[in-house]
Amino acid sequence: MRRELIERYYDGACEILAVRRSGASGASLFVVDSMLRARPLRTLGTIGRAGLVMEQSAMDLLKPERLVFVYERLMLAAFALASEAKSALLLGLGGAAMSRHLAAYLPDCAVTLVDRDPTVIDLAKKFFHNRRDVLCADAQKIAGEAKGAFDVVLVDLYDADDDTPFAARFWQDCRKALRPGGCLAINWANSRERKRLVERMAEVSAHLGGAFFAIERGPHPNIIQFAPTAPEIGPGDVAKRFDAFARRKKLPREDRDVLLRCVLSARYPARRPGGKISPARPGGRS
Repeated sequence: MRRELIERYYDGACEILAVRRSGASGASLFVVDSMLRARPLRTLGTIGRAGLVMEQSAMDLLKPERLVFVYERLMLAAFALASEAKSALLLGLGGAAMSRHLAAYLPDCAVTLVDRDPTVIDLAKKFFHNRRDVLCADAQKIAGEAKGAFDVVLVDLYDADDDTPFAARFWQDCRKALRPGGCLAINWANSRERKRLVERMAEVSAHLGGAFFAIERGPHPNIIQFAPTAPEIGPGDVAKRFDAFARRKKLPREDRDVLLRCVLSARYPARRPGGKISPARPGGRS
């Protein structure tokens, strides 16, 4: 049944490399090879309890260091908003896309990878070229122990059925894990209840203060919530900082142009020209 769901999702145009039960959530994880606009991709995905198939992470087989999903390129802006980018805590491994990208373009950044699921860690090593050590641990525990240790913290945690809810203390610990001038970025994805998603993001804003959003354009956006420690940094500062950072680090053009594909806002939902409200549905491939 799981293989049938995967093949139906890809219209039969995929090669299934692995299907395993998650060691943490109990959902099913899968790895497939497929094509997207003439690019061969390897994708890590999940199948939820209701049979929902969702892509978590992807790797371009011709260019493994490339970020395939738009939301990942948006999260990269956290490194531009930080005063330095010498150390990063990545909570959530997936297919190790961000880790590969940082190794290629920010080789001097010390990266700490954390994931609670040993199956995800094993799949990332076997199928997604992950060469870094990964802490198999709970994100809340690691964040609580990391006071002032990192310039950037990226939170990309969700399971096959919903984004992972956390108490206020977790978000406060993520902020405390930052050095002065650091930046926290959170990926909000796979929440099918729009009202609850908005409530969760509002809770983070209330607990951290000064948070703002980058929202993908299109019908199925991911939303990235940024929370810099410097209170003077807001959505109006992102473009200039990211452009300078991207040029300095010689990031690919698709990284540099990613802000053209999003809306930056101090609030969510964000009103667009014409009075339209940006929807709160999960994103996928770029």
